[in-house]
Amino acid sequence: MTECSRPAAANVGSLVCLSALCLVPMGLLPTATADPRTDYMLDCMGCHRANGAGVPGKVPDMRSSLVLLSGTPEGRRYLVEVPGVAQAPLSSAALAHLLNWMVHHLSAAAAPRSFRRFTEEEVAAYRKIPLVDVIDVRRRLLAAAAKQPAGR
Repeated sequence: MTECSRPAAANVGSLVCLSALCLVPMGLLPTATADPRTDYMLDCMGCHRANGAGVPGKVPDMRSSLVLLSGTPEGRRYLVEVPGVAQAPLSSAALAHLLNWMVHHLSAAAAPRSFRRFTEEEVAAYRKIPLVDVIDVRRRLLAAAAKQPAGR
């Protein structure tokens, strides 16, 4: 082998490895960090913006709905089944941690004392089938949650 052929052989091996990585679906590469704020920045902020305000007419403002929705079983299921959440490249444990962080740090209202933290098991069960009719389900759940007494 000549001096020139060694780097070429090494480059071929590198290209094969990189090509194999390109074949892996993006959802299978975990991006979870130890910090839910960082996970939010990496996986949610692109659409929901830094403060959860969303994009008017395109992405809902979640600041006023996180506490309301997390207070009912149907709302909790909705928060996990939304396609961007259900299909996020995070483990169910990291996703539960992220949802709890969002309720406490992005909500316009403080989480009530009765707030029940999302668990890995709950998230794993709910995220199996992503929600298809997001807009209508959100509208219905928020209307029902708004009728419930404060503090549940």
